[in-house]
Amino acid sequence: MRRTNLTRSLAIAVLAVSGVGLLAPVALAQQAGASTRRAPGVDAAKRENLMKMMRPVTIEFRDQRLEDVITFITELTGADIEPLWMDDRNAEGLDKDQPIALRANRVTALKLLEMVLDQAAGPASFYSGGNTWQMTEWGAVQCGPKERLAMRRRVEVYPIDDLLFIIPDYDEAPEIDLQSVLQSGGGGGGGGGQSPFRDAQQEREEMRPRSERAEEIIDILTALVEPEQWTTGGGTSTMRYFQGGIIVSAPDFVHRQLNGYPWWPASAHAVSMVQGRRYVGLTVDTQLADFAEFVNVPVRAVTGGGAGSPPPPGGGG
Repeated sequence: MRRTNLTRSLAIAVLAVSGVGLLAPVALAQQAGASTRRAPGVDAAKRENLMKMMRPVTIEFRDQRLEDVITFITELTGADIEPLWMDDRNAEGLDKDQPIALRANRVTALKLLEMVLDQAAGPASFYSGGNTWQMTEWGAVQCGPKERLAMRRRVEVYPIDDLLFIIPDYDEAPEIDLQSVLQSGGGGGGGGGQSPFRDAQQEREEMRPRSERAEEIIDILTALVEPEQWTTGGGTSTMRYFQGGIIVSAPDFVHRQLNGYPWWPASAHAVSMVQGRRYVGLTVDTQLADFAEFVNVPVRAVTGGGAGSPPPPGGGG
């Protein structure tokens, strides 16, 4: 069980419900950023494999078999892609013979895979959420029906203390009653026991318990992020509040929409709202770009105020 920071993503979700929108806080999330250095071990393998899926693609499929299409994406990118096919043991899965007909112009291979998975979702998968992809523990891109991907869950704890903190709002300042103070101290000598301040706000609004405020955040998240995957929507994922954190047991594609990938830069996360649902997309990480080759190019000297002019006699210049 891991403990990660959900502050940025939860703040975005809360702002969306209050009417501010999801796209406005994205710039703040990008400025906050995440470490762009390569994570050790498995995270490095995930990052490397996902980088391969950032290759731009322009392609048109004309009723091609789904298996052939995914094979094409795999060979094009060299990424480790693990499709969950329908077979004798799994009624829920991708149909290898499903025809795919679509056109993609200058999209990443990951976006192309999402387009293919969306078209491959049949009418029966509508109630289970359709198809998507997620990262496996060993770094492969696993794709298939959400109902089957949800069988692999992990537990993470997201601290939300900063979202539960409420700054008191004292809109009525205490009054100073100098007359009563002077009357009580009129006999000389010091030490009157009466305070010169009177609290004009006798009845303050009672602050709600933290657990109740945390439940509101949970309600917002379960309504925006994969509603059908939570137990309240008939799924198997759970989210509970405990001692300043939210404990989430869910598959990887749900965690990705809650907090993104900690090993992927925040500037490469694209957040959007489509028909009341929150989607987190991944774009290319330009900080990982490498120069393929440096080439020496001869440059003629500029003499006499022009390029390519013959050198002056005697070799001067």
